[in-house]
Amino acid sequence: MDESRVLVDAVGAMWPEEPGPEEAAIESALVDALRELDSAGPDEVESAQDRVLAVLGEAPGLHRRVESAILAALLGAERGVGAPQSPGVTDRRSEVEIAYATDRAPTPAPDGFYGRSRDRTLRCGRAWVALPDDHRIGRLPRPKRRWRLRFRKPGDTGLRLEESESLTATVSGMRDRAPGRDVLVFVHGYNVSFVDAVRRTAQLAYDVDFGGVPVLYSWPSAGSPAAYVADGAAADGTQRRFRTFLTSLMESTDGGRVHVIAHSMGNRILTEALSGLTGYELGHVVFAAPDLDSEQFRDRVADFSGTAERYTLYVNDRDLALAASGSHVLANAPRAGEGGIDDVVFDGIDTIDASRVETGLLGHSYAMERRTVVSDIHLLIHHDHPPDKRPGLGLMMSRNGPYWEFRP
Repeated sequence: MDESRVLVDAVGAMWPEEPGPEEAAIESALVDALRELDSAGPDEVESAQDRVLAVLGEAPGLHRRVESAILAALLGAERGVGAPQSPGVTDRRSEVEIAYATDRAPTPAPDGFYGRSRDRTLRCGRAWVALPDDHRIGRLPRPKRRWRLRFRKPGDTGLRLEESESLTATVSGMRDRAPGRDVLVFVHGYNVSFVDAVRRTAQLAYDVDFGGVPVLYSWPSAGSPAAYVADGAAADGTQRRFRTFLTSLMESTDGGRVHVIAHSMGNRILTEALSGLTGYELGHVVFAAPDLDSEQFRDRVADFSGTAERYTLYVNDRDLALAASGSHVLANAPRAGEGGIDDVVFDGIDTIDASRVETGLLGHSYAMERRTVVSDIHLLIHHDHPPDKRPGLGLMMSRNGPYWEFRP
C-alpha cells in the first residue's frame, strides 16, 4: 500500500473548508511539506512523511483527525475494504482570490454568473479560483505569496463568486489581508467568457506571484470565435465604464500602485482610456498582443496625458490570430501586436519581440501561457527592471528606434 498516498488522502479528507486559527497557523508549512513529499525520491520518502506529520503535530485537533483517517484506511486495506476517502481528494489546490468589475448582464445559466449581454450597471465582487498547487508556468523562485490551501472534492467546480456593493471597499479589504499594496488589473480580449476571464486573471496573478490585489475588468465579449465584429462593438461600448473603473482604483491606491495588463482586443479599451484620461498615474502598463490598428495605436500613444512607470508592448510576427484580424476580411489593417518590427516601435514604449519564443499554435496568448514571457512580466512588476536589466532580452535596432527581442 502506498503510505504516502494514504497520508496525503487523509490530510485532504480532514482539511476543513474554512480553516480555523489552528489550521491557518500551519498552512504555509504544510504546503511546503506536501510539496517536498511530492518530489521526494525513494530514499527521502520516509523523512518527507515525517515532516508532514511534524507540521500536523502543531495543530493537535487536525493531527488527531488525520491519524484516525490513516488508521481507518490501513485497517480497511487489511480487510479488503476501500478507504473512506473520496477518490481525487489528493488534488491539492491553491485558492486565489481576485476582485472583479464587469458591465456584463447577469445570466440565469448555471455557473455562468454573467453573460454576453451588455449592462449599463458596473457590477463588482470577489471570486475565488482553485488552481493546481505549484504548477507555475514561469517556474519562478519559491513564491512569496501564500494562497489558501484547498483540496478538490468530487463535484467541486473550483470557482466561487460573491457580489459586493463597492469595488473600492472590496479592494481595500483585500489589500489589508494581502502582503502587498499594489493592484494588478487585467483586461481580457476577444472570445472570452466571464468564467474564463476570472480563471485567466487568477492564473496570471498566481504565475507572476503577485503580492497585492488582482482585479479583473470583464467587458461583454460574446465568448465566440464567430463574434469578432460584435466583440469590437462591445469593446467600444464599455469605454465610459472602464474609465470610471480605472479612475476609482487610481484614486484609492492607499500607498500602492496600479498596474494594468491588457490582452488582445482589451487593448482597444485600455489605450482609448489612457488617451482620454488626464493626469493619470500608473505603475506598469503592459500591452500584450494588442488587437487594434497599429496606426491607431500610435495615435493613441501620442495622446497619453498621464504617466506610467513603464509602458511595455509584446509583439509576435507569428501571431496567426492577429494576422486574421488584420486581414481584408475583417479590419484590413495591420495590428499593433503583429510583427513587422518597424511598424510596432513607438516612442516611450518598450517593444519586446516574442517571435522567437515558442508561442503555440495560434501564437496569441503567449504573454500568459509561455514561461519566458511570464518570467519577464514577473521581473518587470516585482523589480521594476528595464529591458536591458532583464535576462533573455537582446537589444535590436529598427528604423524607428531600439527594441528588444527574446533570445533562445
